[in-house]
Amino acid sequence: MRTSRVYIAGKLNVGDTVLLDAETAHYLANVLRLKKGDKVILFNGEAGDVQGTIESITKKELRVRLDTLVAEPRASSIHIHLGLVMSKGDRMDYGIQKSVELGVSEISPLFSDFCEVRFKEPTRRDNKLRHWRRVATAACEQCGAHSPPLIHEPTQLESFIETNSNACRLLFDARADMSLSAIAEAEDFQLLVGPEGGFSEKELALAKSQGYKSVHLGSRILRTETAPVAALAILQSKFGEW
Repeated sequence: MRTSRVYIAGKLNVGDTVLLDAETAHYLANVLRLKKGDKVILFNGEAGDVQGTIESITKKELRVRLDTLVAEPRASSIHIHLGLVMSKGDRMDYGIQKSVELGVSEISPLFSDFCEVRFKEPTRRDNKLRHWRRVATAACEQCGAHSPPLIHEPTQLESFIETNSNACRLLFDARADMSLSAIAEAEDFQLLVGPEGGFSEKELALAKSQGYKSVHLGSRILRTETAPVAALAILQSKFGEW
C-alpha cells in the first residue's frame, strides 16, 4: 500500500511530534481512513520528505511523530513563471494541476480582452484562488514535488506583461514564425498563454514592446489548458530536469 504524502508548511524535524491542521486531519482520518500507528509522509520545500507515524487521532486533531528523513528537498533546475489567462469550468484546474506536475514555479491567473472569466464579487475571486492553491498542493502531493508553486492573485494581462523581469519572455501564438524548440538556453522563463480566443492585437503589441518573443507549439492549435503542458514539457526536456 502506498504511503500517503501530505504537504505541511511548518517545520518538520525528525523526532518531533506535529499537530496537523483540522482540514488535513479530516482528510487523513475520514477520507483516507488512516488509523493510529499508520505511516504517513509529510513534506515541504525546506525539509523534503519525512516519514512519520500517527500517534493519536481524535475528532478534532491528529498528531504525527516524525521518524525519518526519506528524501532531501529538491527543486526544478529552471524557474518558470506561467501567466495563464483564466478559463471556465475545470480547464483552469487542469492547466494548474499539470503545470505543477511539470515543474512550474509560479502561476499568475490573468484577465485579458477575450477572457471568459469575470468575478463580480471579491469573495468569488478569493474562493477561486483558495481552490487553485489547493489544486496545486494536491498535485505536489501526488507527483513528488516538494514546494507548491506560488499562485498569485488574478491580475490584468497588462500588469503581468509590464512587470520588470530579466527572464526569457515567451508568448504562445499559433501564427508565430519561431518554434519553442528553437529558443536559446535560459534558467528563468516567463510564459504567457492566452484564452481560447487568443490575444488581441493590442495585447500582442504590448507584449512585443516589453520583450516577449512569439513562439508556436507546432502545426496544431492547442487548447488553453493543453498549451502550458506542452510548453513545460519542452522546456524541461531541453533545459530542465528531464
